[in-house]
Amino acid sequence: MIPAGKSDAATTLKRNGKSFWFASLFLPRQVAADAARLYAFCRTMDDLADVAVTPESKATLSQVRGDLQSGVTSIPAVQDFLALASQYRLPCEAAQYLIATFIQDATTELHLEEEDQLVRYCYGVAGTVGLMMSPILGAHRRQASEAAIHLGIAMQMTNIARDVLEDAKHHRRYLPGSWVQHLTAQQILDASNSSASHKREFVASAVLRLLDLADCYYASASLGFSSIPPRARRGIEIAAAVYREIGTVLRRKHCAWWHGRVRVSLPRKLWIALQVYLGQSQIQRLRAPARVDSLSQPLAGLPGAP
Repeated sequence: MIPAGKSDAATTLKRNGKSFWFASLFLPRQVAADAARLYAFCRTMDDLADVAVTPESKATLSQVRGDLQSGVTSIPAVQDFLALASQYRLPCEAAQYLIATFIQDATTELHLEEEDQLVRYCYGVAGTVGLMMSPILGAHRRQASEAAIHLGIAMQMTNIARDVLEDAKHHRRYLPGSWVQHLTAQQILDASNSSASHKREFVASAVLRLLDLADCYYASASLGFSSIPPRARRGIEIAAAVYREIGTVLRRKHCAWWHGRVRVSLPRKLWIALQVYLGQSQIQRLRAPARVDSLSQPLAGLPGAP
């Protein structure tokens, strides 16, 4: 059963998106409320494609995709999203691509093979969300859209780096096969249970490589922060900095993915927020690639992509 959208949005965000919920405290109240509605819709769709994949969940995702195309639905969560999309003129083609990616995700086993596939996947499940978030923030310039896409991609790469073990348990390997000698999800899971396994180091090196790539997207995204209206800018900067901190913790633990998910403590989040307010965010110190446009090359032809 899909829960109703609007009434459950704030609860869904606080329960399932703690870093985003923390950052939302620094947004204007109405912006935070509507951002939570978007998050709740995306989270609900993600849950359908997640652990307990069934024919019914796949059918529901397909129905949602069709409803987004027609603009007519009987599903409360989708009704609320369509109302939100109408209010802010959200790019519904981005939502349709999001659902298409979730349908791809709802397979028995999912193994990405090359870096370009990884980037496009991250765009599908998170870059699209950034693209839809921009109008809610009042950020309508093209530079803001590109930054939002890149920030979503960076955050999803951080997710993947954090959740290697959890994803392997669900028969998924998002790290490109070319990075990990084409280990399967099961082989990665087996390596996590073997203290002498050299395969752990293959994966740890790939996690570090992924965090480095995520930093390129964080740096590129930061170039567009100035395109966000001042009243919402700090909240997004805090969200980006808090999320990147997950990667910093992973690096500190030498990318020991086999210990499971890492977390950022509330005191650390508060410290990061203070750094943002003082203009000392670590993201602002990252160096963007010499050719930022190279980060968007794998996205050619996708909705809203530069």
